Amino acid sequence: MAVYKRKYNPYTGPLTATWPRFFVLTRYAFMDLFKSRFFVLLLILAIVPNLFFAGYIFIANNKTVQLLMQIRSAEFLSVETQYFIIIMMVQTNVAFLLNCWVGPVLISGDLTNGALPLFLSRPFSRADYVIGKLAVLGILLSAITWVPCLLLFGLQSGLARNGWIWSHLWMIVPIILCSAIWILMLSLISLAVSAWVKLRIVATGVIFISFFIPAGLGEMFNAIMGTYWGALLNFSYMFRIVVERGLRDPSRLLGLMGRHEIPVPAAWAVMICVCLFSLFILNARLRAREVVRG
Repeated sequence: MAVYKRKYNPYTGPLTATWPRFFVLTRYAFMDLFKSRFFVLLLILAIVPNLFFAGYIFIANNKTVQLLMQIRSAEFLSVETQYFIIIMMVQTNVAFLLNCWVGPVLISGDLTNGALPLFLSRPFSRADYVIGKLAVLGILLSAITWVPCLLLFGLQSGLARNGWIWSHLWMIVPIILCSAIWILMLSLISLAVSAWVKLRIVATGVIFISFFIPAGLGEMFNAIMGTYWGALLNFSYMFRIVVERGLRDPSRLLGLMGRHEIPVPAAWAVMICVCLFSLFILNARLRAREVVRG
């Protein structure tokens, strides 16, 4: 049949709803990630610490196992807020390392190969594109931070006696909120770096620098000016303050160098400002450009 005799009709079938379309980007990004054996190995290693945490909870609530292990005093095996603070700090540090491997490749490949105009020519907005990429890190980091932490909380609630769950039920909200702000900050920093740096090794180095260089500058400011407000540039320490105060740790387990003068609202404000600044940098980069060559 000749071409001019063909009748081309537009697609009239069912369409995907507008709001979940960004999951297409998320799904394909996960497909690419799980093709890497090294990523799968990192993910397994990130989950391993939770097995040791679960074993500790089991031993702490099982008198028979304590007798078999010849543990006479079980006072140090108590599972309270301090223990969950340790769990959160370990898993958020693991999330930082995993984020440094995954984040730098999410956007750089699209910009390097000129695929962004193709995405935005579809029924995708820039917000949908960012949310789709952000969901990759959000789901991945949630799977190794607050989700296993809540599972361990449920394990402790099931094994503990004397109504432990009712006296500790309030911990669920700070665990989720503190993990959420850390995940959001890590994800936006990684996406912003991925949008501007093409090489994975360089991008990973930039992510590390973005945490360690400001902390060093803050220490210099404190030493020169004789103050403690330079600690605001230490993003990891701001997160520790948020976790410590959010879980009401009476022993100040993570209170390093006596910096209890930094108020919690200031710590939250710093982390939110870092998120907004990263989003601003990301927005400046994600613009579809048509290249005309004559």
